[in-house]
Order: sequence, then C-alpha cells, then structure tokens
Amino acid sequence: MKIWKILLFTFLAIIVFMLVAFGQAPAAKGPSAGSVLESPLPGGAFIWYLGHCGYAVRTRDHLLVFDYQEERDGRQPKTRPARPFLASGWIDPEEIKGLKVRVFVSHSHGDHFDPVIFTWKGVVPDILYFFGWKAADDPAHAYLVGPRAELESGGLEIATINSHHSGVPEVAWLIKVDGLVIYHNGDCLPDDPVAAHDYLRTKTEAVDLAFVFPLVEAGQKYAVQERDFFKKFRVGAAFPMHARAGDAMYRDFQKVFQAEFPGLVIHVPEAMGQRFVYRP
Repeated sequence: MKIWKILLFTFLAIIVFMLVAFGQAPAAKGPSAGSVLESPLPGGAFIWYLGHCGYAVRTRDHLLVFDYQEERDGRQPKTRPARPFLASGWIDPEEIKGLKVRVFVSHSHGDHFDPVIFTWKGVVPDILYFFGWKAADDPAHAYLVGPRAELESGGLEIATINSHHSGVPEVAWLIKVDGLVIYHNGDCLPDDPVAAHDYLRTKTEAVDLAFVFPLVEAGQKYAVQERDFFKKFRVGAAFPMHARAGDAMYRDFQKVFQAEFPGLVIHVPEAMGQRFVYRP
C-alpha cells in the first residue's frame, strides 16, 4: 500500500473515532456550576440558588451572600451533600476564600439566619457581615437597624427599608455594587410599601437583580407589595424565594407576573445550586 493511502486511512480512522467518542458523550445534567472564581462580564453577574431565600451573587469584584442557612429549602429539610459547594447549593468557605465576600442577613428567623456564617471568617480573609438588626456586639459587623438605614462600605452603597415580622425587626436590602443594583426582600413587609418604594426610587429607578416573595393572590399583602415594586422599577431579572426548588409556587409566580408585566424576566430555580448568568 502506498504511503499516502496509509496516511489517509489513519487520518480517517482518527476522525471517525473522534466523532463516535464525542457523539456518544453523555449530555451535561443538572445545573450549570461554573467557577466562583470566574469573573462575569462587566455589568453582569452569576447567581446561585442556595435554597429557600438564600442566593449568592458573583459580581466583578465581590461575592454577595443573602440569607444563607443550612436548615431547609421551603418546607423541605436540606440534605448536606458529600461535597458541599456552591454548585450543590451549599457554601464551603474554602471555595470562596480568595474573594471579597459580603454576607447579608435580613432578620433573625432561622430560615434566614444561620450562625454557621460566622465560621467562614476563620477561612475567608476578606469577609464582612451586614445585619438588618443588632445581631451582636462585634464592631467589625455592620448593623443597619434603621429605619431606612444607609451605608457606604468598600465600594458598596447600601440602603434598607424596614418592617417588623413575627416579633422581630427586619429589612430589605438595596445594594449598588460593581455597576449593578441588587434588591433582596427577605421577609420585609413595610406598613406602607408604596412609601418605602418611593424612598428606594430616590436611590435608583432600575434594579438589575430582584429577589422577591412569590405570592400572586390579589389583595395578599406581599402580592400588593411586589406589584407596586415592579410598577416602579425597571427590573433586569427577578428571582422568587421562600418555596423549594422547582415548586409550583415559583412557576405560578412566573406565569402570573410575566403576564402582568410584559418583558419582565423571572428565573425559577429548579435545583439546589442552580447557576444563572445575568447579562444586562
């Protein structure tokens, strides 16, 4: 056999092998993990669902963690995975120790606050904590007791609105960071949500990421509050909280509010650790 035929045969065999190998490779399953060390595009963000009201947001220079706890997702108990990391909906401080980590806790209820967050500071050199009440006496922490507290801290501009829920004070967060505006409602239910939103409108008319209560029934206080919010702010992407991943409550909220507010993007988490990519 001539040498050119041998080379051609070898080349074709390699091509066939590659096509078979890649063609039969299993499709990726589950949420997109990505790396927390990966920086999003300017003005963009990566968002991980951490269960219930917990979300992590990776901006250009920061990782923000909201209302993290390891107890439950909705009413379903959380099960600690063999390897806890963001892509499974859990925080391992070793994974995030190279980042500027900013931890936000809206109020003291156990489905929003877990003392485990204090253990992270032993591993993460650059970490700060922000609380919506006087959670401790550590002067290194920020306590935005309010009403309508404001704070500038290391490149973050923070404003809060307030309410009193089931016996405890609480806040909703409005945060400007790395060119983004982020709103996290927690359980906050102001007596006058219209006035509270009017106050936040003095800070911004647009919100990139909004984490909100997913109730839709007409007249229900949280639903009234959310409708006023979406009327007053241009929202880039909204994320529901308080149920569990894949819950019908999340889907109902998405369907109803996207019909009421054409163009509104609502992302529904289907699994713990699911990652969303935000591009403005």
